[in-house]
Amino acid sequence: MFRKMPHILCAFMHPNDQLLQPIYAFGQRHGWLIELCRDVIPRDWQGDGVISDYLTLEELSAIRDIGKIPIVSRILPPGGNVRSVLSDTRAVAEMAVDFFVGQGFQIFAAISTQEFPGEVCGIPICPSQALRELTGWRGLECHFHYCVPRDGVEPSYPEMLAGIRNFLESLPKPVALILVNPQVVAPVWRAVEELGLRVPEKVAILCNSQRPLYTTYTPVPLSGIDGEHGTVGLKLAETMQKMLDGGDVPLEPEVISPSAVIRRASTDIIAVPHLKLATAIRFLIQNCDSPVGIGEAARYAELSQSMLNRLFRRHLGRTGIEFLQQLRIDRMKNLLDSTELSLSEIAAQTGYSSPVSLSLAFRRATGMQPGAYRELRRG
Repeated sequence: MFRKMPHILCAFMHPNDQLLQPIYAFGQRHGWLIELCRDVIPRDWQGDGVISDYLTLEELSAIRDIGKIPIVSRILPPGGNVRSVLSDTRAVAEMAVDFFVGQGFQIFAAISTQEFPGEVCGIPICPSQALRELTGWRGLECHFHYCVPRDGVEPSYPEMLAGIRNFLESLPKPVALILVNPQVVAPVWRAVEELGLRVPEKVAILCNSQRPLYTTYTPVPLSGIDGEHGTVGLKLAETMQKMLDGGDVPLEPEVISPSAVIRRASTDIIAVPHLKLATAIRFLIQNCDSPVGIGEAARYAELSQSMLNRLFRRHLGRTGIEFLQQLRIDRMKNLLDSTELSLSEIAAQTGYSSPVSLSLAFRRATGMQPGAYRELRRG
């Protein structure tokens, strides 16, 4: 007997291939017919479910039976026919700040398209809000710029560019700059070029995205935060299928954290005043995929191991071994998320002698085995 194909509308304010690809792949496996639209919803669209990113219920109101069909959203609070899959914006903020603190930065800045105030289930909607919370709590200096002002009147492109340029020019240097949305990458580069700012010497840039169009093919390749969007897309699709099946889907939202920072040339700088400590840090970053330790880094920097650890504590607030372990854990998470490599192969690329030693280190750091982490991220 012919089985009706579920008709699913993906209504995305900001279409994102890293989000959409796992949704489409899941839909193909489960016999969905997927239609994609942006913020202009086809009037009286009729179907079986809606997956959305940042659109409100009012913006989705053109859909027929919007109060009855399943909706899975990235910002709507769960309840009734709505379920939520949320990005852990606090984890994004913490990863970005910890990354730059580990490079010795003391001054931070963030540029976002606009401010999205509010929370869903206690989690800030926008990473910039989470950054403001975190840097305030830690007593760190952080400056914020929103391309669209609070009154919501969108500026012309020259006005937006002038705003970014004035903001960057006013910042103390060197500064750790976090691009909250990939949409600001191009205008930020234009402003950087016009001001003659050197990247990363004056402005080290980290993008809250790992999409190649925004990070790889730029004047200086951008470091990016990885591992969140693909998992969010998969969980959006899985949650929709559970609702289509008529199962009891909990109100508690799925909350997805990023996996790691992917280092590129835009952050290839150590902002600590002690040159030998900077030398040791660079040595560890460049060799963390090999079985080196703090002793080798100390010898390379012409320091005793005890002095190197004292310098780490004084300038970065952690020991050298803690710094090295975090480099390796970040690398493990990225490889578990983005490749099919075996644990033996991952161990060989992260400085561990065997899968057993890798698993022990990973469990100490995360509370779970590598295989369980990979399964959780991929569903």
